[in-house]
Amino acid sequence: MKLSTFAIALISSVASLNAFAQDVRLNPVNQNIETQACYTAATEGYRAAKRLIRDNGLNVASFSASLLCNDVSLRKFADLYSDKTTSEAKGIALVAKNEDIASKACLDAVSIGTEKALAKHGLEGETIICNHKEMSAFVRSYNAETVVVRPFSE
Repeated sequence: MKLSTFAIALISSVASLNAFAQDVRLNPVNQNIETQACYTAATEGYRAAKRLIRDNGLNVASFSASLLCNDVSLRKFADLYSDKTTSEAKGIALVAKNEDIASKACLDAVSIGTEKALAKHGLEGETIICNHKEMSAFVRSYNAETVVVRPFSE
């Protein structure tokens, strides 16, 4: 009887902790670069935090090595909060800069895949560069994102 009571108490406490952990609100206490990096890592991800650090003229490796966000590394802090903020993530809109066939193929590749896009535009066997990346690398860079493809005219 005592064991089952303990098990029920344990399960309910874990369930309540899990429910509490999903309602996380982050409020930066100041606007220094360290706080901005931690906040950006939690809300936008580790890549965005690295970009912020680089944009402020700092070396990412040395800055990250000396920074702790709530007593954890910047990367781990980003990982801890990334699952909690995914539903708030914003999508990306891709728009072709011009109307050439390669631009159309790049946009289609994000939606339907590299091989199908190349076939659709009659570019099989061609090496297509999208935003200074090979097409397959360009497509991979948007796999984890919510992407909206817009035609050139918009």
